[in-house]
Amino acid sequence: MLAFYDAIRTLADIPGLHAGGTALIFGERRVSYPDFAAEAGRIAATFTACGLVRGDRVAFLGTDSDRSLALLFGCALAGMVFVPINWKLDEDDLAYIVADSGAKLLFLTATTAAAGARVAAACPDLKQVVAIDGDDDAGGYGAWLTQAGGPVPAGGGDPDEPVIQVYTSGTSGRPKGVVLGHRGFIDVVREIERAGDPFIDWRPGDVSLLALPSFHVGGLWWAIQGLINGAANVVLPAFAPAAALAAIPRWKITKLAFVPAMLRFMLSEPAAAETDTSSVGMVIYGGSPMPRPVLEAAMALFRCPFAQNYGLSETSNMAIFLPADEHADLVARNVPAAGRPLRGVDVRIIDADGRDLPAGETGEILFRTPSRMLCYWRQPEATARTLVDGWLYTGDAGHLDSEGYLHITDRIKDLIISAGENIYPAEIERALAAHPDISDVAVIGIPDKRWGEVPFAYVVPRAGSGLDRKTVMAYARAVVAPFKMIRDVAFIDQLPRNSAGKILKRVLREPHWAGLERRVN
Repeated sequence: MLAFYDAIRTLADIPGLHAGGTALIFGERRVSYPDFAAEAGRIAATFTACGLVRGDRVAFLGTDSDRSLALLFGCALAGMVFVPINWKLDEDDLAYIVADSGAKLLFLTATTAAAGARVAAACPDLKQVVAIDGDDDAGGYGAWLTQAGGPVPAGGGDPDEPVIQVYTSGTSGRPKGVVLGHRGFIDVVREIERAGDPFIDWRPGDVSLLALPSFHVGGLWWAIQGLINGAANVVLPAFAPAAALAAIPRWKITKLAFVPAMLRFMLSEPAAAETDTSSVGMVIYGGSPMPRPVLEAAMALFRCPFAQNYGLSETSNMAIFLPADEHADLVARNVPAAGRPLRGVDVRIIDADGRDLPAGETGEILFRTPSRMLCYWRQPEATARTLVDGWLYTGDAGHLDSEGYLHITDRIKDLIISAGENIYPAEIERALAAHPDISDVAVIGIPDKRWGEVPFAYVVPRAGSGLDRKTVMAYARAVVAPFKMIRDVAFIDQLPRNSAGKILKRVLREPHWAGLERRVN
């Protein structure tokens, strides 16, 4: 597959890479590679007709389809930046992201039309809102495409130009835009292919399932690699375990990529034991640690090689990889490692004073990679804290073993990963703190067998308020998105803090995680 990577420099080169074959399958729609290229070209030309210029942001808020992927590559062809947004967020965060990105166009699906219309009303930079699953009706996708009048952009461009902006969150509680360049999705994989390193093992005739959402960098990365390698890519609008299982025998899926929680949900389906998975040639997983019972059950179901990856939005997805042969070996030896650095990726483990630590000692994980982000959008101070002298500070804690494998043992950032979704405690804390009877609040992640981790709140009630659990839980349900909902609440006289006033969350976490080897789940 090296010839494919040698033939491209940017995402704009991908739509025209293959002369035939099926590119995308969405429901009953089949889109050939030539038709996919033509669609991306029409979108790019329409951007120009709408008056957009290079670097303008185009936001997408909705469930995935063949059209949402064409939108991504239309952005690449025209030099725009694609901004996919997690449609499960509350409307306050949605409005913040659209406004912060400065998006000129907002594309919606039927599932997000009502919320999107309200969000759009609060975002004056928007020129137009388009229903991507609408056709010739006013405001529909088909009618929007009729504006194209000029030539289709020829592609090319600078590999260091921004092309995608995904939103994550930080300790401030407000989402941050992670700006990613074309290079991040291409260059490291090209070097892997040139060296012949064991990797995804793409083959002619592969059929890939796109079940990871495009608002996560992992979903984008997986879709892009499938299209580069000429696979037929079956798009699910949103992950549903029954639908994912049904798609495997229907389309003879050969390549799968999931977060562990997705595999757990699929295994719990009654149909799992009866599903014909014989077509599957490889399963890739990442996003959170894989509980061994789930891994063993998944390996028994699919009976094929498994591989693991670890990375961040800020590394354009993969930085660490555990290829299939090594995965099998480590599973047999019960070694819970994430993998080794990909070719071209360097890793350091440092202590709190920035000193490099030897093998076996835990500290913050740093990466130096061609796939690192360009910046945090409009946040130079946060960028400067994260990108230092070419190194990306991950905020995750881990160690390297004597064989060079990276082990993820804890996190320095307060991120909670629940069913593969990133949940930032500061967002929940900000919402709960608005209650008049809550004097102080801290949210941590606690282990959960089904979801991996779930949020848990420690609340200091206002003196004399009589605040109780039922009131806090009801208020949380009203102000927190369902997937971020706290599992429970504990009342405390005061939160533990250091001399600088920072909450000592490790103290709050300790009783919940005591006795567990890893402080992520």
